[in-house]
Amino acid sequence: MQCKNCEYSLETSNKFCPNCGAKIIHHRLTLKNLWSDFSERFLNYDNSLFNTMKHMFTKPEVVIENFIGGTRKKYLNVFNYFALAITITGFITFISLKFYPEIYKEAMNVMSSFQETQAQKDMMSNTLSGFFDYQSLFYFLTIPVLALISKIVFYNYKKYNYTEHTVIYLYAYSHTLVVINFTYIISLFINKDVFSYFTLLSIPFSVLYIAYILKRLFKLTFKQILLKTLLFLLVGIIFYIGIIIIVGIIMIAYMFIDGSFMEMVEQQQRARGK
Repeated sequence: MQCKNCEYSLETSNKFCPNCGAKIIHHRLTLKNLWSDFSERFLNYDNSLFNTMKHMFTKPEVVIENFIGGTRKKYLNVFNYFALAITITGFITFISLKFYPEIYKEAMNVMSSFQETQAQKDMMSNTLSGFFDYQSLFYFLTIPVLALISKIVFYNYKKYNYTEHTVIYLYAYSHTLVVINFTYIISLFINKDVFSYFTLLSIPFSVLYIAYILKRLFKLTFKQILLKTLLFLLVGIIFYIGIIIIVGIIMIAYMFIDGSFMEMVEQQQRARGK
């Protein structure tokens, strides 16, 4: 018998491959053992998810430094936690758009109210729709940007390299997504107005929570973390403006190609002529 993962020769008594460490699966895939595998990975209190969620509140520096230091069993792997957070986010987005479409429409109306012409409103609608369609990719691409900003802000601290900063934000971002989406679930059952309030509070919550993690990781005073947070926001705004300019240039180039840019200009001219 050979290991299905690395083709190493196995003894019939082996439960794990001596070469790659993979669990040896002898049975066919059924709903029962599929659920058993899922619960072992994510719902095992001694192993992963619950400890990770609890300690990301009480001692996030321990969770993060355990992973950076090489410990892999005590807490949920950072990539598994990120994948779980993205999955929950996608599920909540689907539920919101499917059963509470008025929330999406209200957001669209607010965004469109700042646009003068129909072409601009269509562009804003397409942008927001694109975000919902590719939000997982957006979240994934956000992590290295946050890590880079963090590395710049903490230039005078040599404790973590860029890759380790990436791990910090994978854990922090994943945890904020999990917490925020659980509050979204609760608020959807209470009242859609409550959902709107939670949506507004999600950004300040994320900023404060990440500041809390950085304070504990770098052992900063209140004054130090306040200054670092302000510097982080300043550098983040510069990055944001740069990204918006790049994305704007790409969108304008695309609109030139399909002719919608000239249509938008003509609509603006007609609107001003009135």
